[in-house]
Amino acid sequence: MITELAPAKINLYLRVCGKTPNGLHDLDSVVVFSRFGDHITLSAAPQDSFSINGPFAAQLGDMMDNNLVLKARDAFRAAGGTLPPVAISLGKHIPVGAGLGGGSADAAALLRAANQVADHPVDADTLFSIAVTLGSDVPVCLASTPHHITGIGDVITQLDTITVGGLVLVNPRIPLSTAAVFNIVTPPYSDPIATPLPSDAAILCDFGNDLLPAALKIVPEIADIVAQLRANPACRAAQMSGSGASCFGIFDTADAAQRAASVFCSAGLWAVSTLLRP
Repeated sequence: MITELAPAKINLYLRVCGKTPNGLHDLDSVVVFSRFGDHITLSAAPQDSFSINGPFAAQLGDMMDNNLVLKARDAFRAAGGTLPPVAISLGKHIPVGAGLGGGSADAAALLRAANQVADHPVDADTLFSIAVTLGSDVPVCLASTPHHITGIGDVITQLDTITVGGLVLVNPRIPLSTAAVFNIVTPPYSDPIATPLPSDAAILCDFGNDLLPAALKIVPEIADIVAQLRANPACRAAQMSGSGASCFGIFDTADAAQRAASVFCSAGLWAVSTLLRP
């Protein structure tokens, strides 16, 4: 048996820089990963099986047969990985449709776990190629380290160091479709941030999220969350992550982040305090 963390992905900033002829958007973003996330467990079994547990399992009940985790398993085998029958268990702790890359992180964690237990694993280049076929966020989730993302999400550059104290993730318990948000985005588009990029997460956060105005048209509650985070004297910066509706706050210490998360939980929202992955 092996268990892999599928860490939540956080976009410190996100700029939409244009649109390709086939309708995809050119992006400029820095992503980091937290120590909080879903869990993928693989166990030897007589035949393949898949189960979901955890606080957000019910929201995936109708997608059991079309889950990205199963697509990752099948793609791994199709690419030459010899994986015996396995029982896959997904512990779903990241809210669904939250802008935290949960589905992509789950698929990436499955690929990492499968390659460790396979009778015949694949090399790193093949594993990355599999990730590319599964979705634009899966390659960076495969690495789960700070990266600068450009293009349509297919150009990723690893960053050496991102500094941050504590993190608070907050969600209004309202799923938000990434496609619905991008469908609202219209020109003018933004210019990418000049490199070299700063290493301070709070400074990167101040570059903003171009998807925020579109997301607010669907889930206006996001504005209140960001405002509450920014009103906290211990919060250095706050922003919406990805296409929303989750938001995050950057705090100097883990204790301050924990106190802030408790306030949101008391108000009925979903919130966790966490740290960046080392």
